[in-house]
Amino acid sequence: MWALRRGGHVVRSLAGPRRSAAPSFPVCPRCLSQMTLTRSMGNQFARRTQLARRDDVSLRTYAAEAREEDSYYVSQVEEDHGMLLETAFQKVETYYKALQDTREDMSVEEQKDRAKILKELEPLAQAWESYENLRKAIIDTQTHLEDPDPTMREMFTAEYDGLIAEIDNLITNILPQILLPPLPAAPLPAMMTLTAGIGGGESARFLEEMSKMYMKYAENKGWTVKIISASEGAMAKGSGGNGYREMALKFLPSEWAEDGAECFGELMWEGGTHRVQRVPPGASVDKLQSSTVNVNVSPIYPDTEEEPLFNPKDVREDTMRARGPGGQHVNKTESAIRLIHIPTGITVSMQDSRSQAQNRAWAWDVLRARMSEKKRQEEQDRRNANRLHAIKNSSRGDKVRTYNFPQDRVTDHRIGFSSNGLEDILSGDGFGVIVDAMKKDLAERRLQALLQGEEDLME
Repeated sequence: MWALRRGGHVVRSLAGPRRSAAPSFPVCPRCLSQMTLTRSMGNQFARRTQLARRDDVSLRTYAAEAREEDSYYVSQVEEDHGMLLETAFQKVETYYKALQDTREDMSVEEQKDRAKILKELEPLAQAWESYENLRKAIIDTQTHLEDPDPTMREMFTAEYDGLIAEIDNLITNILPQILLPPLPAAPLPAMMTLTAGIGGGESARFLEEMSKMYMKYAENKGWTVKIISASEGAMAKGSGGNGYREMALKFLPSEWAEDGAECFGELMWEGGTHRVQRVPPGASVDKLQSSTVNVNVSPIYPDTEEEPLFNPKDVREDTMRARGPGGQHVNKTESAIRLIHIPTGITVSMQDSRSQAQNRAWAWDVLRARMSEKKRQEEQDRRNANRLHAIKNSSRGDKVRTYNFPQDRVTDHRIGFSSNGLEDILSGDGFGVIVDAMKKDLAERRLQALLQGEEDLME
């Protein structure tokens, strides 16, 4: 809702020499403590009439007074997002300075820098032009809101409401999305490994429930899911034979699903230790038990000739007989595959399939995922990891989330988020509420860092 706020704020025009015939636009700096005004700027603003606060003044009257006093008004939405608008404006200024810089003596590096700025900031410049045009249209439409003709007044009111909704959406949704570009690894496929922790059979059973939750969520997103390996161990027998000791899942984005292009971006939050609290089914004593499942999620970077993850010549491949249950064929043929990346010592073994070719393909998938995780970790180490807090730094030993069955509640300890409806979440249909909360928290922290002049947390 656009409400008038008069007084307390120096309302300044940010019309600058960005381009010829550029429409001027007002924005409230929201009394930014970081903002420094020079004496000449202060004198310029002092020449404008500072408006006193009067909450009951009408928009139409305010617009008229603004023109009469050669001043501008700001809305409550603009005031609440003053730092965001200030940051966007500064970046738009950078864009137009680069656009106007057509020097013939630019070096190759300067040309590359200019091209990069234009490419990265063009969407923001276009959105900002929309903001200017919407604001001008709102001011023009306000003068007709009290038209004596009821039909015309109704028409202008509907137009005005539409403009308000459009500019509010641009300020609160579109501009933040443009200022915060997608995470570089978000669109990549993801490899997830789940390992049973403390709790014996109950841990193995919960691992199976979690895997079904992730697979159902992926199915709803239109992703492709492949079970790379699944080990049902002895610890599962105590709970009726259900459960898995370890499971590896590969998530591939769908080319046709509208929102199915961010496998790693949706699952990156799952890394760490997940705790479940409940009375195990069939337990002789009605006693609450805590069990854990450890989750690791890695993006799978493309293994291209330009940027290879590793040299295949550095990988030693061994074939061997599979161990454990599986029948005579599994135990008597060399269907198991072991890959060893010699420079790093990373080892992958695969024996889940009776087919050696299938085990080989899966083993290479897992190796690529682990090398991808190594690459991501190295990139992260080059940044200031402390600024990413628990979201990016959660290790397998961190307790990141608790599933409390008696209280029907899921709590993510990294952001203090809780939600009821545990069964719906574990079914996969309600899991999106957790993903949305995690993404919202990260977006807010990234935006806050940006507004404080810091580097993007995820760059």
